[in-house]
Amino acid sequence: MTQAHELTSIADLDKALEESQSGMALFFKHSSTCDISAAAWEEFLDFLRDNTLPLHSYFLVVQTARPVSNEIESRFEIRHESPQAILFHNGKSVWNDSHRRLTTQKFHEIVAEYAKV
Repeated sequence: MTQAHELTSIADLDKALEESQSGMALFFKHSSTCDISAAAWEEFLDFLRDNTLPLHSYFLVVQTARPVSNEIESRFEIRHESPQAILFHNGKSVWNDSHRRLTTQKFHEIVAEYAKV
């Protein structure tokens, strides 16, 4: 099982990105008021429960951490969507997707792919 840590500040984001410099980090942007986001959140949690690969995992609730969400969009030129997942590998954004495409199976596939790199 992989533990997810909440990002609530830019300092949290900086620390998470530092940890991703030598490995993988999966970020999940979640809206607390959206049904699609609630379903994707459950898929994310299912993935975390099953994951056995080395991975740092983080989430943020866009309503309470808007500056963090905006900073991710600005730094990595990834247009904000919610729900949204972004995978970092060795400090670089290598994959992102959103909405109904965020499934437990997709998380397993993409993390396994980059675990081999």
